[in-house]
Amino acid sequence: MNIDYFAEAWKKDLSELAATQEFWNMRADEFNQHGRSEDGNRSQQVIEFLADRNVLTANAEILDIGCGPGRYTLEFAKRAKQVTGLDISPNMLKHATENARQQAVDNVRFELSPWETLTLEEHGWETKYDLVFASMCPGISSSDSLLKMCRASKGACFLSSFVEREDELRDRLYQAVYGQEPANRWGKTIYYAFNLLWLSGYYPEVTYHDNEFEHAWPLTKAVELYSHQLKHMHKATQTVEGIDEKITEYLDSLAVDGIVTEKVRSKTAWLYWRL
Repeated sequence: MNIDYFAEAWKKDLSELAATQEFWNMRADEFNQHGRSEDGNRSQQVIEFLADRNVLTANAEILDIGCGPGRYTLEFAKRAKQVTGLDISPNMLKHATENARQQAVDNVRFELSPWETLTLEEHGWETKYDLVFASMCPGISSSDSLLKMCRASKGACFLSSFVEREDELRDRLYQAVYGQEPANRWGKTIYYAFNLLWLSGYYPEVTYHDNEFEHAWPLTKAVELYSHQLKHMHKATQTVEGIDEKITEYLDSLAVDGIVTEKVRSKTAWLYWRL
């Protein structure tokens, strides 16, 4: 297999960007609150990983792609010279801006744009950053978006993504609605990214990390989220009659005091490479 094979196999349908923005706007409040309430172990592990590789220096300029409410952006800014946070969601960036204000962090800037359509030349971002960082970012979804990370960096890049993930409730809900198990959609990002980087002359370091976590949503919020996710996952030409009613009925039968709980088990891969 040559690089053209992987470039052709890994493409993004840019017509989905509007739906992607809608989804992350919907989840912005939840992600912001989750970032505040979690114990910070995962974030600290990433910080230590990068610090051990001497990329979080006082003179470093860093680009955080898919920055969300700024969890990593602000941690980087406390150690680096300047950090740019990029996200597709206006609601995420509202939280990021407010979080920066509350933490009195002033060496950050936030940019609203999909990474997939951003032009490095227009922004002056060619070989600008000492670290280009993308943690669990759906914007790294094609060979073009991956290799754009390399072009923006003059030092190193970091990419993380799921290689395995089991959402117990969502998988059961999918089967109840569509009468079949969901297709395995995890691991593609890391598989394609590693091969494209290797064939491009880079030698990415790979580490794996196991995680378990839990989500809890009010019933109405859970219906909204799962309806969006299931319709995105199921791209068959035929439609299912009354899908929203089926989702509501199923989740209502599982809710406890109006709260729907989802348990997730996953394995995440971190790719780190130098330019």
